[in-house]
Amino acid sequence: MAASQSVPDPRPIKTSELKSRILNVALPNTYAVRFAPPGAVQSFMAGRGESYNDIGADIELRCIGLTTPGTSFLTHSVANDFPGVVQEIPYRRAYESSMDMTFIVDNYYNTQVFFENWIDYMSGVGVEQSRDTYKNSSVANYRMSYYSDYRTNIYITKFEKDISNNGNIRDSRPSVPGLRYTIIEAYPKQINSMELSYGAAEDFLRMQVTFGYSRYVSERVKLQ
Repeated sequence: MAASQSVPDPRPIKTSELKSRILNVALPNTYAVRFAPPGAVQSFMAGRGESYNDIGADIELRCIGLTTPGTSFLTHSVANDFPGVVQEIPYRRAYESSMDMTFIVDNYYNTQVFFENWIDYMSGVGVEQSRDTYKNSSVANYRMSYYSDYRTNIYITKFEKDISNNGNIRDSRPSVPGLRYTIIEAYPKQINSMELSYGAAEDFLRMQVTFGYSRYVSERVKLQ
């Protein structure tokens, strides 16, 4: 039988200590996204006269919103070990199947063209047959590319504004200032529709992309 745990008694905390301990908060608007498009996708783009090396850095900067990956446990119920007590016992870690990113669409449409090319390669448009073939209403034949050829890793790094040039937090705390998510085996799962309309343009065009992935790993990193 497990030993009983002692109950911790509350202790008074000074206001100055309280401020120093809970007011160092993270802000949601400081992060960086890095893509590593698969070689097959980049070669496919090059065949269409597009180069990710020329536009990739700008597309990463245009990611103005995202949802970090989530995780949970799958559980099973145990009702017979203790009378009247139902226990939920975790037996497997599970990951959310998708995550969303929102991008600014530039006036050369590089952002949209990049993801449309990635989707085209996945579905075989322009791979087995030309794009002109798919303009024919009688053709609706899609041959998917191999999963291993279009999946890749995406890197999301969360950091704060109070980072000095050498990567240390200015108040000299020993903690590492960055947190990185490595999204494993990611691919664009859905490109959401964008609304266009006449009238005064009060905002810029946004593009939301939903990515599928298998899992993620989070770790502290030292920013350089």
